[in-house]
Amino acid sequence: MAPVQPSSDPLKWAALLADWRLGNGALYRQLARTVQNHIRSGHLAPWERLPAERTLAAQLGVSRSTVVAAYDELVSGGWTVRQRGSGSRVARSAPRTATLLTLRSPPSAGGVIGEIDLTIAVPYLSPSHQQRLQAASAHAFTQSQYHPPGLPELRAYLAQMYSAQGLPTTYEQVIVTSGAQQAISLVATALLRPGDVVVMETPTYFGAIDVFRAAGAELCGVPVGERGVDPDVFAAALRFSPRLAFLTPSFQNPTGLVMPARARQRVARLVADHRLPLIEDDSLIDLTFSEDGLPPRLAQYEPGAQILNVGSLSKVFWAGLRVGWLRMPHTLCAQLTQHKTLADFGSSLPGQAMALALLRDLGSIRRERRAALSPERDRLASLLSTHLPNWRFTIPSGGQFLWLTLPTEQATAYTHLARRHGVRLFPGAAMSVGAAPDNTLRLPFTLPPEQLEEAVLRLARAWAEFVERVPVERLA
Repeated sequence: MAPVQPSSDPLKWAALLADWRLGNGALYRQLARTVQNHIRSGHLAPWERLPAERTLAAQLGVSRSTVVAAYDELVSGGWTVRQRGSGSRVARSAPRTATLLTLRSPPSAGGVIGEIDLTIAVPYLSPSHQQRLQAASAHAFTQSQYHPPGLPELRAYLAQMYSAQGLPTTYEQVIVTSGAQQAISLVATALLRPGDVVVMETPTYFGAIDVFRAAGAELCGVPVGERGVDPDVFAAALRFSPRLAFLTPSFQNPTGLVMPARARQRVARLVADHRLPLIEDDSLIDLTFSEDGLPPRLAQYEPGAQILNVGSLSKVFWAGLRVGWLRMPHTLCAQLTQHKTLADFGSSLPGQAMALALLRDLGSIRRERRAALSPERDRLASLLSTHLPNWRFTIPSGGQFLWLTLPTEQATAYTHLARRHGVRLFPGAAMSVGAAPDNTLRLPFTLPPEQLEEAVLRLARAWAEFVERVPVERLA
């Protein structure tokens, strides 16, 4: 497989039109109104091309006549123009605000009553976890100073953790962040300029895609195969002279795959030889369901390379705590510490104090999370095999998701239909860098047990309608 060359974002419409049917009125008017709002807000730039009518109709699961009528409405209102040979484009004269990035990160469900949200994997806070938080907060309100790089005691403890795990680390090499997302964002802000190339897996974590696009980077995707990223394909991507790389070797998001030790060693050698900064996302590293240990981190193979490790308590404990961290090489300490100071004067001190108490008992927290998640993974797999037997997946040895392949090339259209059945989904293709087959979904198994079966039953009902429906809908 060849790397996906730096390209534009052909899948933004999956995010733009996620909620287009939540309004009132005829379907074509709802669609036209949604596109109009995105033009006005700046999500769609002047002269930006709209999808072809047949393409958008297939993606949304509506008739072509619905899209044609919506496009007619936009033209008559002066929002778009039609040009022979190039389709519909946003009119240069259309009213708009400053240009905005179209985020792939799914927004919240907006409080829709009864809806089950499968776009975000968030571990639920069990009563035992609540008790742990209460105990951890006993001494969490004694500090009142600013610590931009993080609570000193927490930074020191994290450095000790890395060192004990085979990656020698000093206190100065650790920054505490507001979750892993801020850590990724800090690196992007510090190292990237518009036009720089970032090499990353495809598919991959959509939050990282958004961060790098916001920095103006061109994304070069390295396909994830059955054993993760192929080092030879990664090496081929280096011909684009990237400024940064981003990989998740352990329980890759969204596929759940683990990169083998030999591949890790080769990739680490490549980034060291090319002096290429690489973010190694360890956010899911604690969510293993196997007694077998994981291979060493990339950074352990090449301690002198510019490899930055990102960690978090959001996945193994609770996303609401918003405590993450960044372990960086000495050469980047001053630069990234300065950027953290510019971003804020320090993450929440009570949160950091509670995180320190929890990390001191990380072993039992891992065991508890494994005991909770492993049966839910197996239950979701069993439910899918029973109610949706044509959906294919491999049971992961860790992480939070099942990566599903559907027997259709219109998974995005299915996600819109599933929304009408009370399930919020995000098409797997939108987690890809560049074009990708529209036949995948990522399903988390982090829901409370009572919601998991209901979610699959709704998915099955939506799928039955999807495969049997006649692709013709009236405009009203």
